[in-house]
Amino acid sequence: MSMRLMILGLLMEHDRHPYEIRQTIKLRNWNESFKLRDGSLYYAVDQLRQDGLIEAAEVVTVPGENRPDKTIYRITDKGREAFYLLLNEQFKLTSYPQHPLFLAMPFVRHGDPGTIEALVLKQLDACEARIARMKAVLELKGGIIPRSSLLMIEGFVQFGETEKAWLERLLAETRSGELFESRQMTPEQIEAYVAGLKEFEKRYPPAPPSEE
Repeated sequence: MSMRLMILGLLMEHDRHPYEIRQTIKLRNWNESFKLRDGSLYYAVDQLRQDGLIEAAEVVTVPGENRPDKTIYRITDKGREAFYLLLNEQFKLTSYPQHPLFLAMPFVRHGDPGTIEALVLKQLDACEARIARMKAVLELKGGIIPRSSLLMIEGFVQFGETEKAWLERLLAETRSGELFESRQMTPEQIEAYVAGLKEFEKRYPPAPPSEE
């Protein structure tokens, strides 16, 4: 998720201090889909200010020695134009399915079955914990957060349920030994595969990668 889009989007609602932006992101659970780093947020705020997309609306003096003033930011007309552009560009992005285990799957047959089983179980436990957390968030905040945030969290749950089903199948095949089976193709099968692959690529050309 674009940090610039989030900051501009929140300032579309009303003027905010960067700390309030951070707290709103956490309150609405947007940080469940990415790692929220304070340094990245404050850097993005500074860059948006330099680009003229946001500006200081108010500077509040904070009592105490050596305490910096509190700057409240608002979005500019140029920032609104940038927000609409970023919003539309975000909706144009596509993504291939991603999971940490996908990269390891082609080579898992070389692994130790006991070790792989334990690791898959750990992945499954983490997945179930994420689903339970998101369902609890829906129960707690479903009636108070914006509809768009509600749909995002429901999406987290649905993606998690799909991941859970896949991990359960992976665990079952790990325990049965099917996951570690190796297949050898005959020359005839290889020839048929190559011919079929050419036809497949004509009918289903790969989609161009998205530009993040």
